Amino acid sequence: MKNLFYIFVFSLLFTTVNFAQSFDGTWNCAYATWDDQPNSTGHNTPAVATIQPNTFVALVNRRANIGNALVGYTNATDSTGRMGYYAYGSSGIGSYQMPWVSGFDLVLMTEAQDLAASRDSMIYVANNDPERNILVFKMGADSVYSADYRLATNADSLWAIDVDDFGRVYVTVIKAGQPGQVRVYAGINDNAEWGGGHVGSALQTITVPDTGNLYGVTASGDGSVIYVSNYTLGKVYCYTGSPATGYTQLTSFQVTLNDTLTATTGTFVSSGPIGMNIMRGKNILAVATAVIFTTGGGYELSRTYFLNPNTGAVLDTLDHAAWNFMMTGSYTNRGSDGLQPQVSGYASNYAADWDNEGGLYTVSHYGWTVDKWTFSGVLPTIPLTIVSVEKSETISPEGFSLSQNFPNPFNPVTTIEFSLSQNELVNLSVYDINGQLVSELISSSFEKGTYKYTFDASKLASGTYIYTLKAGSLTASKKMTLLK
Repeated sequence: MKNLFYIFVFSLLFTTVNFAQSFDGTWNCAYATWDDQPNSTGHNTPAVATIQPNTFVALVNRRANIGNALVGYTNATDSTGRMGYYAYGSSGIGSYQMPWVSGFDLVLMTEAQDLAASRDSMIYVANNDPERNILVFKMGADSVYSADYRLATNADSLWAIDVDDFGRVYVTVIKAGQPGQVRVYAGINDNAEWGGGHVGSALQTITVPDTGNLYGVTASGDGSVIYVSNYTLGKVYCYTGSPATGYTQLTSFQVTLNDTLTATTGTFVSSGPIGMNIMRGKNILAVATAVIFTTGGGYELSRTYFLNPNTGAVLDTLDHAAWNFMMTGSYTNRGSDGLQPQVSGYASNYAADWDNEGGLYTVSHYGWTVDKWTFSGVLPTIPLTIVSVEKSETISPEGFSLSQNFPNPFNPVTTIEFSLSQNELVNLSVYDINGQLVSELISSSFEKGTYKYTFDASKLASGTYIYTLKAGSLTASKKMTLLK
């Protein structure tokens, strides 16, 4: 123990650990789930999906068609929160293929690498059974259960997955020797095939411009922006548009995250972007990077980058490997016999997910943990200016206002203009004539100014609708008419 203390002090004196580059604060690990009973995931953990603060589902994957399972946590800490009991290690959960079951219909979880959670606590898994199903589970009070929904994509190979606020599902498809795809599927409430014939037909298919493994995908809450990572080339792509009308690559969004180093083992290692998630409301894009499926020197190169969602500029960096070394004096040591509460050891972060309070959840694939990170300062809010919101630089607002949409009547695109006299959290939503919510167009913070929003109503039926703007304590509404 004394030698470890001297190593730790030496590392503090001679190692620069940069946990925050531009945010006003620092990232700290609130807890890492134990790598032991009774709170461990039990085996390799490539992904996590967060439902609410400290309530999440971890994906366990031993690969090679065995050891695929979901492990739920509620009110989690480092030592408590895991739902149910799983035998630890390769002979336990590491060899268990969790079934999805609905009546007489059964599909085994097979080589799943990613999962996502929806607002209603549904868990979506990108599965690699012969039909390449998207399997749906439900977080219950004491465990994770099968839901009565699945969709067969019949794709080449699924990897990453995300769900937007309307329940639409985004998955990446990896094609050997060819550019991969992102497919967008209608949600459970909009496609009866999820609970019936299970035959999936994509709303949109995006083919990226380069070959390589697409290991991460995330979409904005309204589906107007999609980000996808190409691990092989270290690239992150950005697409704007809609599930109804299609997507176009934003070529000005140029991001390459490809770190390299010669590890202390003498091994040259190179990392790339894997899992990612955009934070609802604040629009911070978190991208996990690591040397995938590599032990040894790979433990020295794993980070989470926080990007500007409009430009791809790196705003901040969380260095998991440096944190591990600072806490333990080693890249291959959890500390306290695997029970040290604020470090996972074995940096191998393949995932990033947010809760609704700004907590960041990552994993240690080879440390068999889920880690929660908190920020000491105030995370910034970044308006998504690359979508259908345009700020006028020539009009100075005199106060809060909502203008009549133009043109009106319209088919199917119209423009809504609004002004803010001060910085505000803005919500712009569309309702039917009976007051039922049809679409949430904007839910984000905006600076003082005048803005134009381009509304594409191609998915709606003809009729009269009400659009409502809320900014702080102020509210305004107007009618508009869609004629097809």
